[in-house]
Order: sequence, then C-alpha cells, then structure tokens
Amino acid sequence: MRKLFLLAPLAAAALGVEELYRYTFCREGSKLLAPLLDHKGHENAYYPRRDAAAYRMRRTPSEPMEIRSERGERLRGWYYPLGGEGRRIAFIVHGYRSEHAETAGMYLDYYASRGFDLFCCDHTAHGESEGRFIGFDVLESADCLRWIDALIERFGEDVEIILHGFSMGSATVLQMSGRCPKQVRLIVADCGFISAEEQLRGSFGRFYPVMAWLHRVIALVDLRKSDVRPSLERSDKPILFVHGREDPTVPFSNGERLFDFYQGPKDCFFVDGARHVECIHVDPEGYARKLDRMIEQYL
Repeated sequence: MRKLFLLAPLAAAALGVEELYRYTFCREGSKLLAPLLDHKGHENAYYPRRDAAAYRMRRTPSEPMEIRSERGERLRGWYYPLGGEGRRIAFIVHGYRSEHAETAGMYLDYYASRGFDLFCCDHTAHGESEGRFIGFDVLESADCLRWIDALIERFGEDVEIILHGFSMGSATVLQMSGRCPKQVRLIVADCGFISAEEQLRGSFGRFYPVMAWLHRVIALVDLRKSDVRPSLERSDKPILFVHGREDPTVPFSNGERLFDFYQGPKDCFFVDGARHVECIHVDPEGYARKLDRMIEQYL
C-alpha cells in the first residue's frame, strides 16, 4: 500500500508530461489540457474577418499540388492562378496549428491586385497534410524548401517568389533565408519567434530541457536547430520584419531583436495596437504601402 502511495505522484507526473507533450507537439493535441491552456490570441473582431476570408479562399479556384517530405509524408499544397501567369508567386506560410486558407485568405486581394499568383501549403501534421509531429520550423523549413523546388520545376527558372510567413511560419521562412535559391526575391516575416526554446520556455519553464529531449527521441526533431539566427547570418535576402506591438503570443521583443540582428537588406513594420498576426487587420493600408515599396525595390 505504501508503495502505491509513493508511486501515485510519479504516475501523475508522467501523465502530465505525456499530455503536455501531446498538447504542444502532436497533431491530436490533448483533450485534457486544451480546455485549460487554450486562449485567444486575437481581439474579437479579428476572428470573423479571418474566417470570412478563409471561406472565400476555399472557394477560389486552385490547382492542388502534392510532394513527399524527407520523412515520406504526403504534403498538400494549392496554387491559385490570380494573374501572375506563373511568373510571380507569393508563397504564404501558415503558423502553429493553423492551415493554408485560414492564413492566406486575408492576403488574397492584396496579392491578386499586385499581379501575383498565390501558393500555400498545409505543413506536416496540419490540415490535409500527413504527419503527426510539429517541428517548430525545423521540419517545416525543410518541407517548404522542397515546395520551392517544386514551384521552380513547374514554372521555370525565371519565376520570382515572395516568401510570406506568419508566427511559426515566419520563423520557418527566416530559417529558410540562408538556404533559399535565387528565385526567392523577398521574405516577409510576420510575428516570428527567434527560437523554439525562447518561445516554449514560457510554457515549460524548467521542464523545457525534458520536453525538448522527448521531442528529439520521439519525433527525431532537434529543437536546437530552430534558432533562426544562424540562417540569418548566412542570408542576403531582403526581409520585411512585421510585428504587432501588443502581441501576447510571440512577444514584440522578438521582432525588434530580429530586425536589429539581421545585417542584410531590411525594413520593418511594427504596428501599435496589433496583437498576434493582426497587423493587416489593424493597419491594412500601412501594411500594403510598406510591402509595395519592398516589391518595387526588389522584384
């Protein structure tokens, strides 16, 4: 009986670690922790606007594409011919536990009006793509580089590509910045984090090393590789850093520090009153003006 009494806290701790791991890193999440830990990262008016844009995006004619990841997973993507004639493509890269239409919908009109086609994909373990584990930019950046190869193979060596990423997708495009081919002419990093460690330590605290070790053992994902700064040191791509000053999900300090760290061609768009990935919602005209200037200069 005494042994059972002593083992009970250990069993409870093990269950807690397992559920926290599922909640953070696995497609299925945790039914136990989701009601306790999920919270809104946006102001209320953002959600109906985002959802209406996603609804319209899903009904916009597109051509499905498919590749296999290095891990053998089937990954789904969608090409939207909007007037760029396959010569100019904006590649929208979604974030953590999101999917392609939910992210790209709010940028459909902007890029169509500027003569760009759109491409977007569902990351591994998201949406219609296969996979169980979320890589916090380690897996996603490798997959998106494969998508770029597929776009170049389909549309030719002279295609011009903008990488436009959000949250984890922003970290993903920054992780790619030092490895991108010449066809990538501009990168937009909206509300990205510096590393998975910095982003997750707020949730895990002193247990972060344990959770990172579990992810390395279970999913073969080394989160030490998620730090985007080594890639930025190798990059010469023009980058627009975007961040909301009131971001409760990825603190605004990430945007400031990334902008200061990067030594290549760059600009920033930091928006007062904007929460997580809300800059287009709070100041769409300012976002368009800033992005217009970057496109005019580098494409």
